[in-house]
Amino acid sequence: MFKKIITAILGISLILGLTSCGYSEKKQEKVAAMFDSFPKMQQSIILTNHKLVIGDKHYDLSEIKYEGKECNILFLEETGFYSYTYNQEDLSVQFLFTKYENFENTLLGTDTLPSKIINDFWGNNCFWFRMDDPATEEFKQMYYTWNIETQQTAIINSEEVSDNYEYSADNNRSPQFSFQRNDKMFNDSLDITDNNTNTTKRIDKSILKTFDEGKQIKKNALEPGFDISHVFEKDGDIYFISYYGVEAWGDPCYYYVVKWNFEKETCELHAYIYFDQFQDWIVDMYII
Repeated sequence: MFKKIITAILGISLILGLTSCGYSEKKQEKVAAMFDSFPKMQQSIILTNHKLVIGDKHYDLSEIKYEGKECNILFLEETGFYSYTYNQEDLSVQFLFTKYENFENTLLGTDTLPSKIINDFWGNNCFWFRMDDPATEEFKQMYYTWNIETQQTAIINSEEVSDNYEYSADNNRSPQFSFQRNDKMFNDSLDITDNNTNTTKRIDKSILKTFDEGKQIKKNALEPGFDISHVFEKDGDIYFISYYGVEAWGDPCYYYVVKWNFEKETCELHAYIYFDQFQDWIVDMYII
């Protein structure tokens, strides 16, 4: 996902370099007025690579710490989030649950990892870390997991874990639906499969034509792209968050959340959120 974003930015920048550097001041005012007419983020929690956004409050991730160590947030819940601290020198980790209210921390457990973390993610009530296998000098990777319910660890062969699981569109959250994100430079699509009926439906940029705000977004977009940064399922409704850049390098930018019903295939804008700076990518999202 990160490589796709970087490639997209470079592509957009090249195109804009031949035309303009972004919106004119008048156009920016029009875009701001458009989003101001949309509902703002309230009943949602968004985690980007730089910010934790709870409703309309923004928190810098660098300021969220436990015992002076930065918390690496992986998974959002309604009342709080799961994170870990990491000491790269001695490979020690602390597993935490933190409430949004007053950022009250609960230490769930500690451990020393067998190797350095290469990538982290969440799945099935577990922290997941991909790392090199220290048992061999050859290039071989493995997964370390730590379960929040049992506080037990496990080592899993890398061949047993799919890319779609590690880079899950919804952090492996929904039991009802499976998601396959198809990343392209300017036109993402999302295949959604009902696990009970095995029915698959697809969302792509044509969905913007099905609701008024989407038509406005498509009409006023700086470039013709459409991305699906993250997904959240609730009661059969699929929420996805998409990026809207105002300048070629992403500063400032908007993200907007769209609500789509799997059975009825109806669509509406849920909310938008504004950032002064480009956020790189979305780590997680929770719809209350």
